[in-house]
Amino acid sequence: MSLLRRAIQPRETRLLTTSSSGAGDPWAIPSNGSLTYTPAGVPVTDETAMQLLAVAACVRILSQAVAGLPFDSIRMRGQLRETLSPPPTIIADPFGGATSTALLSRRVGFGQMMVSLLLRGNAYAVVVARDKLMRPLRVRVLHPDRVRCRFDKDGNRAYWVDRRKEDAEDMIHLVGISYPESPTGMSVITYARNSIGLGLAAEQFGSSFFGRGAHMTGVISVEADLDKPKARMMKEAFEASHSGLPNAHSIGVLSGGAKWTPISVTPEDAQFLGTRMAQNLDIAMLFGVPPHMLGQVDRTTSWGTGIEQQGLGFLRYSLAPWIGSFEDAWTMMLPRPQQAWFDADALLRTDTAGRWAVYQIARNIAGMTPDEIRQRENMPPLPDGLGQDPFAPLNSAHTTDPGWEPGQPEPGPEPAPPTKGK
Repeated sequence: MSLLRRAIQPRETRLLTTSSSGAGDPWAIPSNGSLTYTPAGVPVTDETAMQLLAVAACVRILSQAVAGLPFDSIRMRGQLRETLSPPPTIIADPFGGATSTALLSRRVGFGQMMVSLLLRGNAYAVVVARDKLMRPLRVRVLHPDRVRCRFDKDGNRAYWVDRRKEDAEDMIHLVGISYPESPTGMSVITYARNSIGLGLAAEQFGSSFFGRGAHMTGVISVEADLDKPKARMMKEAFEASHSGLPNAHSIGVLSGGAKWTPISVTPEDAQFLGTRMAQNLDIAMLFGVPPHMLGQVDRTTSWGTGIEQQGLGFLRYSLAPWIGSFEDAWTMMLPRPQQAWFDADALLRTDTAGRWAVYQIARNIAGMTPDEIRQRENMPPLPDGLGQDPFAPLNSAHTTDPGWEPGQPEPGPEPAPPTKGK
């Protein structure tokens, strides 16, 4: 595309038509140290790291967990949290997917930003639409390879997208772990390259071990020299009479001075299984994912007993930092005193009996009304406002019943209607 056409092209269209990464472009600059080999002999980039099952599992678990949480806009009234209904557009549909199938949904957009955060330490998005009050309405996710971030002479962040400077107010920048006075976050793939490379090398060794048949089951040795046709005939005859399920545990007979020598896998060759297990634990520790979520169930977890306690530990130690990054970035785009808020209660839902036991306690101390309990269970409120009284007794008539007041005698039974003919 010529420079003139790029200058007159609309800004949002430029963001759409520009390549999102250097993949497949022979003139693109290699990113993330893609030309650097690890001591294990394999290159480690954000793309090759995803070929390691433990890395892909951690990225999937964390990104889908954050993207799947309900996202709301709240207003604090003292110590009370009030959820706004309906929420602003930047909260309900930040990427435009709810109005156009050509755009990303909220779940997909947050998931892509989480992948960038986990693998590269940075996630970028740019505001592409604003309302009449210049408040952001819609944003677009950017690939980290397209964005360059530096400090200017005043100490503020300055951004370039495809070598074109962008207004910092239009940029959304989520930062992971970072050094002091660093404008960008650290890539865990870069700093844990050797550990990930060891896992990739172990997988390649295992694939070669089983795929190429690096070890034979045994060797037939004879004292005389055999040419290729005779050796092939002996091999085929031995396999025909001793291989397969019908010949299992059968007795073999060799003649002519032939000897059968079985070959077993040495402990050194089988050690890659233990290496892979150890690497899975290292990757889980790197991303902060509990090992039992990666299938490492051979040991008990120290995060408590029960699904609720483990879910609380996963939320507190794994998801809370990432959730806070999204909430801070989206709160900056809302008018004061509104705040962006992820509802993480869904991760803490216990079993049915446990939930209703908690509801019963909350109901007895007037901590929750019946309608609030029913709302948490996706049930409609009670009719005529009967579920809005937190002090309604559980074993008697409702306090809002106009037919009876405390201190008055209870009304007697209704008189029977007169029968016909009397």
